[in-house]
Amino acid sequence: MKFPTALLTAAILTGLIAAASQPVCGQSAPSQSKAPPRKSTPAPDLLQQVLAKAEEAIEKEDFATAARLLDEYLAQKPDDARAHFQLGYACTALQQNEKAKTHYQRAVELDPKLAAGHLNLGLVLLEQSPREAVAPLRRAVELLPDQARPRYLLGQALERSEQLEEAVKAYTDAGKIEPGSFDIALALGRVSLAQKDYGEAEASYRKALKLQPAAALARLGLAESLLAQNKAELALTEYSAYLAAKPDDADVRLQVASLCADLGRFEAALAELQRLEDMQQRLPQVHRMRALIHQRQNRVADAAKDLEGAVVLEPRDWELRAQRGRLLLELRDFPAAEAELRTALQLKPDAIDPLRDLVATFYLAENYPSALQALDQLAKRESLSPGSWFIRATCYDKMRMLAEARAAYQKFIELDQGKSEKQDFQARQRIKTLTRMLEKKR
Repeated sequence: MKFPTALLTAAILTGLIAAASQPVCGQSAPSQSKAPPRKSTPAPDLLQQVLAKAEEAIEKEDFATAARLLDEYLAQKPDDARAHFQLGYACTALQQNEKAKTHYQRAVELDPKLAAGHLNLGLVLLEQSPREAVAPLRRAVELLPDQARPRYLLGQALERSEQLEEAVKAYTDAGKIEPGSFDIALALGRVSLAQKDYGEAEASYRKALKLQPAAALARLGLAESLLAQNKAELALTEYSAYLAAKPDDADVRLQVASLCADLGRFEAALAELQRLEDMQQRLPQVHRMRALIHQRQNRVADAAKDLEGAVVLEPRDWELRAQRGRLLLELRDFPAAEAELRTALQLKPDAIDPLRDLVATFYLAENYPSALQALDQLAKRESLSPGSWFIRATCYDKMRMLAEARAAYQKFIELDQGKSEKQDFQARQRIKTLTRMLEKKR
């Protein structure tokens, strides 16, 4: 049994037509002894003709005519629950949802046991205000206890209202009535996934796929539930099956590329990224991921070029600038690295990582005064690490600032506590040398 979300259903229409043959509100025919109606009010038989024509128009799906006739009828019979329901139905078909809502509400006020009225009121509210839809759909469930559809729709309202535990119960109860429903199995998988009950989600999606093996959404849900359980290989198989049905889904293709990269299948990952570019998908994530893969392959120059493409698409992303600056630093392209790192700091003045990399860039480029200035800025944001003190000491040393160099080497030794044996040895040797040089100057 299908459970579409559309408001108009053949089942409701059939019930509506059947209802048209019932007496209106249980009223009997007018007595002959009653005074004739005033000229301004149509005779009862004429009103019934208007109602009959409205019902005929609904059967023919001429909803505009039906709405006009029902408005005319209700002007004289405002307490007819069935007519309000019919007008709500016609307005729904005409996408006049506010008017439909008003007439459904009036219908159930007049006849609280009008199950179709509660059901359609819930459907009208479901898209715009799921929380408001819960109450009428609960009432529809009470009035139609043996039908799966009201429970399924109640589950949708609860799910969209983020009342997930209650949604699971509603869907489960619907599934007991219609155990072969694909829509119910899919919904249970979706809610279980949202609740992080990944095992239950997997089971529900597998049931949905047994019912409809070609269902792409069930395939995607199964893949996501498997990945959440760290079943990466199985997830990749399901993602691939999904993409076979939905090849233009860029987000999932990007997910597959990431998964391939995590599994060490770099060429497969790069192939997926190339497909995205062939689809004319200008996504910065494609460049970012390709850069990451190239870094893992130790192809630093290629990674830097990849990030250049990402920067073109997102020029104000300071992290991209900082990442590319670091790669250019590894390539010892110091001018380009400095430019990217300075841009990153302009975009994010309080960022620390690009400032650290800028210190390293100046130091390795033997621009010792600039390295010291950058270290001074870094010291305002964090306590300098032993490594930073060693760089400071070396800069002073290279600039022949002997006393400052010796003090910085001593600070390095104090902080490092012998953890960096090579630098510790160098620092101690330089302190001895600098001490002798300073004594000679006296």
